Amino acid sequence: MKNQVSSCFIHLVNFESTKEWYKDVLDFEVEVEGEGFLQFKMNGPSFILLQAQVKELTSLPYSPFLFETDDIGLTQKKLREKNVKVEEIENFGGQLYGCHFYDPEGNRLLVCTTG
Repeated sequence: MKNQVSSCFIHLVNFESTKEWYKDVLDFEVEVEGEGFLQFKMNGPSFILLQAQVKELTSLPYSPFLFETDDIGLTQKKLREKNVKVEEIENFGGQLYGCHFYDPEGNRLLVCTTG
């Protein structure tokens, strides 16, 4: 096994509508898109959305990874302008500041400054 993360992914029950939310809110370039699958072009590990193979999932109560930003205040403002549910900015230790936000299925995501 290599000491490297290859991909991060989220399973979505309402794949078609929720993938459109991700495309709009994150505004990342789509690298590959197919039936039940969407991969964003990223610097680092891949970020992939997958169609869940069940009709119901429990939302993630925590974010298993974080998105980086240079300006957490501006990022929080832009998310709010897109009517995204966003929590307040908090300090996670040292210079790591960030805020949680939620997709339409209730998955908790995290964006932070990292330096």
